[in-house]
Amino acid sequence: MCHGHVCTVVVAKVAGTDEIVGGYNPLSWDNSKIGSDMETNNSFIFSLKNGNIQIRISAESKLAKCCSNNVDYEKHIRTTNEYFSIDDYEVFKVIKKQNTNCTIR
Repeated sequence: MCHGHVCTVVVAKVAGTDEIVGGYNPLSWDNSKIGSDMETNNSFIFSLKNGNIQIRISAESKLAKCCSNNVDYEKHIRTTNEYFSIDDYEVFKVIKKQNTNCTIR
């Protein structure tokens, strides 16, 4: 579904919790590289729990894999390294307009 798309924002509801996690990926999704790490200076991840938001921006971020590995970011957004399931998710494509403003679709 996301294969080949760049500049995406993913928002997901963590199953069995009141937590919403997500992040921005400026890189192209590549289904042939599942499980491999990619690095970028322009990504971020976030967590929203109990109405409090935590955003982590890293100079060298690795893509999350339904598990928030604390070694992948400077600071962690979850209190556990365990894998988790999601109830639902949305993927948005960020499109940069000519005048440098971004829109989300």
